[in-house]
Amino acid sequence: MSSPDEGPAGGPVRPRPLDPLREPHYRRFWIAAFVSNTGGWMQNATIPYVVFLITGTAADVGVTGFFQYLPFMLVGLVGGSLADRFPRRRLLVAAQLLQALVALGLWAVVASDSATTLNLSVLAFAAGLLGGLNTPIWQSFVAELVPRELLPGAVTLNSTQFNASRALGPFLAGVVIAVWGPGASFLINSVSFVAVVGVLLVIRVRSDSRVRGGQVGTGRIRRAVRHVLATPSILTCCAAIVVVASLGSPLFSYLPVYGEAEFQVTGAALGLLLGAGGIGAVLVAPALMSVQHRVDGAVLLAVAMAAYGLSVVAVGLSPGYGAAVAALLLFGAAYLTIAATINTTIQLVVRDELRGTVIALYLMCLTGALPVGLLVWGVAADTVGLRTTTVVAGALLVVATITFALTGRFRVMAVDARSAGSVPAQADARSNR
Repeated sequence: MSSPDEGPAGGPVRPRPLDPLREPHYRRFWIAAFVSNTGGWMQNATIPYVVFLITGTAADVGVTGFFQYLPFMLVGLVGGSLADRFPRRRLLVAAQLLQALVALGLWAVVASDSATTLNLSVLAFAAGLLGGLNTPIWQSFVAELVPRELLPGAVTLNSTQFNASRALGPFLAGVVIAVWGPGASFLINSVSFVAVVGVLLVIRVRSDSRVRGGQVGTGRIRRAVRHVLATPSILTCCAAIVVVASLGSPLFSYLPVYGEAEFQVTGAALGLLLGAGGIGAVLVAPALMSVQHRVDGAVLLAVAMAAYGLSVVAVGLSPGYGAAVAALLLFGAAYLTIAATINTTIQLVVRDELRGTVIALYLMCLTGALPVGLLVWGVAADTVGLRTTTVVAGALLVVATITFALTGRFRVMAVDARSAGSVPAQADARSNR
């Protein structure tokens, strides 16, 4: 690939927000990922809907969500280690095909009217295992599709398509459920994996040509843990996502309960409630991509986490459906900002030979905190009410954000990210062209 564009004085200029899409391999992968993630979010929205339809209790929604997300934590390090040792493209192909089979299994039990909390939890657990293997490989793979100077933009665009699918997927799920029933959502998801597999089979990247050396197994994991503990910015990212995932993120899984029990909506109206967060993320994406190179990451993350907590509180206090949708727009916009800021920081700061394993450690923090939060939310909702639980969780998230700011954790994260971004890459993450 040619060198970065030059400014009027002959010096390099900042990459434009959409420049990563000029890279053909990244563009194809980005489009295919959007299709597949839309199907994935249809499935994620439909599982709690089916569970609540069967049982009518918030606690059972939390239990199924626990089994869906816990496996991410259990096998994430395995996926990260594989990503650092073997060709990531081939690993992704295998993971997509296996996830398609699990989606077919969910369709089969729902379509045959044999769905129970047990078999749904087992299949959700299987989906979580495969997702836990897939995610660190997926995120590491993005760094192979663009040169280093385009990596921050590529990470933000990746988060944007993920959240765009988060908007479209649940909305489509609401419509599909109303027209064809919940089983159709799972069937559509199984087909959506074809898009990613098709693209992966035709592109070639750096990791295809070699198997990485160095330590394997627990040795590599120990090195990655030491790297995280010795790097304040990555450590702060991990702590921040634990707070966000445990206190705020469970709200998404309980939106079907809000729709059914609080607002009595179905079909497109339910789909809009489920997809409002994703819509908010898409709406804020252009502004985020234009300011992320100019605004301090510490400020972005602090404001976003506070807004995330306040949006959760607003949902719990919402007097009706319209107010809840408005609050969820902020919920999604804040989450995109959090995810893009944290992911960009880690991708810039992490050592390349440990990229997959360190990303897996970060994802363990996310996927370990989320299922615990889901369980606590479920028990609390059945005890003191879902709205009270929502308000308290959001308020605690705001308090945690203030604590992070007062102790300087945001500041050290931003300083590390700026320093890493100004140092030339030791190994430019380019795809073969």
